[in-house]
Amino acid sequence: MPRPLRTREVLERLRKHDKRFEFFSDQGKGSHLMIRHPDIDGKAAAAPCPNHKGKDVSIGVLSSLIRRFRLPKRIFD
Repeated sequence: MPRPLRTREVLERLRKHDKRFEFFSDQGKGSHLMIRHPDIDGKAAAAPCPNHKGKDVSIGVLSSLIRRFRLPKRIFD
């Protein structure tokens, strides 16, 4: 089970896992980032990630990122 992490730590671990991850903050209004990967099972995939100052990214969001991007289960431990 992943533990809550800061947004910056999540982005660093994703980038360390695969350099092709991209992060966008101008995909609409609000305080979320869009995380995009160009090739997950032959298709591009994207997911939002909250970027609130001083708050952690929840376990539910981390689990959703693991499923969406087919990541190893221990990437956020």
